[in-house]
Amino acid sequence: MPISRYGFARSASVSALIDRRDARRIIVGPDFGISFTLKGQAFGGVRIANLSPEGCFALMGKREAGLFKRGAVLECLLLLHPDLPKTPVLAEVCHVLRGPAAEPLDIVGIGIHFLNMDEPSRKLLDAWVDAAMAMP
Repeated sequence: MPISRYGFARSASVSALIDRRDARRIIVGPDFGISFTLKGQAFGGVRIANLSPEGCFALMGKREAGLFKRGAVLECLLLLHPDLPKTPVLAEVCHVLRGPAAEPLDIVGIGIHFLNMDEPSRKLLDAWVDAAMAMP
């Protein structure tokens, strides 16, 4: 199985998921984060690595990563950046990148899909992504 430049093995099923994702993703800096609740546990200030109008990619420590399974529902997700919408949304974990079982990663990547973002927030996020993509 080939290894991607990011160090993760890519299977045919992962490639298929990647091909269906929104290509309009923006890599974001350390001042971007999210907060949410999962199974009654609050998570705040979770760093995100990229953002699109449909979701984001969060970075979690391996201690908390066991709670994040594909299909897990994240309640009251908030985007923590002054330029982004402030309306809480329901979201779902769509993929988890843990690394090989023999060598687990210290940081686990969590792909998150926004489920019920209201139309004004979606338009604001969409416009923000377009503006960020237009920057040199």
